[in-house]
Amino acid sequence: MVNLYDHNGAPVHHGRARVNGVRLHYVTAGQGTPLLLIHGTPKTHSYWQRLIPLLTDKFTIVAPDLRGFGDSDKPMSTTGYESTTMTDDLAELMSQLDYDKYAVHGEDRGAEYAYVIAARNRDHVTHLSFGEMMLSGMGLEELSHFTEKNLSARMERRGTWKWHNPFFYIPDLPEMLITGKEREFWTWWMRAEMWDPSALPNDLADEWVSHIASPGGLRALLDTYRAPFSNAATNQKLAIEPLKIPVMATGAREFYGHHVGDQMRKVATNVQEHVWDDCGHSLALEQPERLAANLRNFIA
Repeated sequence: MVNLYDHNGAPVHHGRARVNGVRLHYVTAGQGTPLLLIHGTPKTHSYWQRLIPLLTDKFTIVAPDLRGFGDSDKPMSTTGYESTTMTDDLAELMSQLDYDKYAVHGEDRGAEYAYVIAARNRDHVTHLSFGEMMLSGMGLEELSHFTEKNLSARMERRGTWKWHNPFFYIPDLPEMLITGKEREFWTWWMRAEMWDPSALPNDLADEWVSHIASPGGLRALLDTYRAPFSNAATNQKLAIEPLKIPVMATGAREFYGHHVGDQMRKVATNVQEHVWDDCGHSLALEQPERLAANLRNFIA
């Protein structure tokens, strides 16, 4: 396991919570305003290794392993990986920890969950930081289409073709092709999304791959991609009432870029946008100091 530390060099605190029919693993650190960090795919709480010590003097960090990831449960379920279920887990976790008001930062698929938890828990979430993602049913699918425009997007630095969404959705086939090649596939995939491939250290890659290769790991990860239409319906319903809380949208030109801010302006009324030139998909690994500074300024 990769060790994480706060700004004083003290190790984070590990915990287990029984929420919504599963057992989640999570870590906490710091003091001050509660800030829930929601990782993406194929990551775990350790994704925040570089970010946490830059925030813990001001924030109480809560960083869980999502259902299906890391040391959290990986239940067999056809509906257990929809965004409503995933965010019910997180809302119950924050309630059990006695945090009635809290801010949320999510990246990649974790950003979609961050939006959903904010939109479904409007009395509890005070700020939403939405990084490097688009919402199901609101433009994400179009970027997955096999078109000349999508194929040329990377060369023109206006995003990338999201080929993996339909591939991961197919039952059984991705499992067959990836099993036994987990490290080769996921390490190549994550570094290909980065501006600076060296920002992914080997120890993090090894930890994530070990969880994916564990019993149920790959199946659970892919199941999060097999709920796009349910997630789309959820997002479209929630967007009818735009968020009024402050929203920070951060995109990197090497991956989602300006799409992130455009997306959030469709679902929120108070949006500040950042588009980073020298960064790829993993904001907290590639530019932790810049992200930490923006979060500190954003969450008063």
